[in-house]
This record gives sequence, structure tokens and C-alpha cells, in this order.
Amino acid sequence: MNTIKKIALIVTLIASISTINAQLSVGVGAAYNEGIDAPGLLVKGEFEIMEGIVISPSVSFFSGSTISGYKNNLFALDVNGQYIIEIMTDELKVYPLAGLNYSSYKHGFRQSNDFVLTGNTGNALGLNVGGGGRWYFSDQMSVFAELKYTVSNLSQVVLGAGILFEL
Repeated sequence: MNTIKKIALIVTLIASISTINAQLSVGVGAAYNEGIDAPGLLVKGEFEIMEGIVISPSVSFFSGSTISGYKNNLFALDVNGQYIIEIMTDELKVYPLAGLNYSSYKHGFRQSNDFVLTGNTGNALGLNVGGGGRWYFSDQMSVFAELKYTVSNLSQVVLGAGILFEL
């Protein structure tokens, strides 16, 4: 429940940014985190602060599969900067990205309905580096894909893709 509250707060914050006179996009997607070997859900926003420069906050939750009672969970909050490079005018744009990452993780054994921790929980601050692209289907809708590496105590590679809507 606590994670749902965090995600709702971030989505509300992203939506409140719409009062800024900038191009704003919000959307959802799926992601895969190599660090904990788990799929996840991604909520992402993008707003252009000046020509070709975009700030992109995102929230991710990864819930690994339970194998022999062992479970991995990770909640990540990212704020990335992107430099937009137009490949095909109004259709395809690619970007390198760099930014900050905050991750909160739990690794533990599941016994009956309780999540019993083995002492392997914590938080990590890190730096993101990577790249991605966005394909525009219309003025209001596009899809994105990006690959990033997070340098931290919990280093991880994350591959994400999804759909964005212009507000």
C-alpha cells in the first residue's frame, strides 16, 4: 500500500507540472531490471524546458518472481535530463540521457503470507547514463524505449518501453 501511495504522489506531482509553459507528456510502460532480474511497471513524464532539452522524472516498481521462497522487490525514482536529436522530423527522435536515481530494495524469503526479511534491505543513490528513442504516431501519442545503467551501490541495467500522451 505504501508503494501505491508513493506512485500516486509522483503522478500528482508530474501532473501539477502542467502549469509550466512547456510541452508535457505522461505515460506508462513496462520495464526489466537486470540488477534484480525482474519485470516491472514504469510511470514516466517528460517536459521540455527549452528547445531540445527535456527533463524526465519516472517511477518504477519491480517485483521479482518467488523462486524457492526467495523474493526481490525494488522501487526506483529517477530524474533524467535528455538531449533530443531529431532523426526523422516529427516522427523519430533519439536522446542520450543522464540523471539521478534513488532505489529502495528488499530481498528476502517468503514464509506463508509474511515477507520475512533476511537483512538485505536498503536504499541506494546513483547516477543514470543511457539513451533512448521516441516514435511519434500523432501529435498526442508516441511510444518510447530506453536503456540505462545506474551506477550506485545497487548497480543495475534497466530496459523500459511504453506509451506517452501529450497534455
